[in-house]
Amino acid sequence: MRKGLLFTVITVIFVMITAIGCSKKQEEVGNEVTQDRLKVYTSFYPLYYVANQIGGEQLEVELVIPNGAEVHSYEPSPRKLADLEESDIFFYNGVGLEPWGDKIVKNLKAVGVKTVKVSESVELIKFEEHDHEAEHSHEAEHLHEHGDYDPHIWLNPLNMIEIARVMKEEFIALDSSHKEFYNNNFADFADEMESLDRDYKDTLANKKQSYILVSHASFGYLAARYGLEQLAIAGISPHQEPSSKDLARLTDEAKEHGLKYIFMETLASPKTAQVLAQEANLEVLTLNPIAGLTVQEQKQGEDYISIMKKNLSSLRKALVE
Repeated sequence: MRKGLLFTVITVIFVMITAIGCSKKQEEVGNEVTQDRLKVYTSFYPLYYVANQIGGEQLEVELVIPNGAEVHSYEPSPRKLADLEESDIFFYNGVGLEPWGDKIVKNLKAVGVKTVKVSESVELIKFEEHDHEAEHSHEAEHLHEHGDYDPHIWLNPLNMIEIARVMKEEFIALDSSHKEFYNNNFADFADEMESLDRDYKDTLANKKQSYILVSHASFGYLAARYGLEQLAIAGISPHQEPSSKDLARLTDEAKEHGLKYIFMETLASPKTAQVLAQEANLEVLTLNPIAGLTVQEQKQGEDYISIMKKNLSSLRKALVE
């Protein structure tokens, strides 16, 4: 009886040890899969969105500039920069959008991190002043800090395809075993962006008005693609304060072009736009440059494509209806 009981106890212990060992082995395998995923850092939301669309579950994608932060003025912390050095690849916009981006490239390359400036994959357009007399203003000084080109490349859906193409090729180079996965995701993404582009072209082909009055000059690529002309309260950065002379001129331009609407952003202060709206008797609509998501947009599950569709609805109301 005792021998039988002892045998039973030994058997139970053996089974438990075996089970624990198997469990540990499975956990190690799981960790290995996690560690095998590419660790990708993107500077701001549009690139984060594209990386997730192309890479999906094969990537661990991180965002440097948190949603809700102002992309033009954000500076990453030393901790964030240290985390960047642990990544496999870092994508950033360039063209002065993230002034810190070009500065850290050398350090990242030194520790083996691949760096990719996505603006090199698209045709850049020059920032136009629209007779703002900016050569004598603070706006001109800020423009020269950024360079002569508009950095807001992501607001043309066809540029998003080129950004996605670059990412796809980089992911395949680093992880060739999932080549078909990345290629298929890219094809789906390109189809979605082409469909979005068609929606914009078809809708705005019937526009009665080409001018849009916006908070800051972030819609150059969208305007160029769809035959629009932006009149901007501020220049490249939404934090630039226009002079009283600028506001008076914009009020006159709004009346001259028969504008009924002014477009405000979600992450920028609405104060100046509200003043201009009151002065020129304009109705306020939202036109989102999608440099980042607000807390509310995140809670509602908004993303690049859904916000671009909302932007189109705003443009339809102002220019077509």
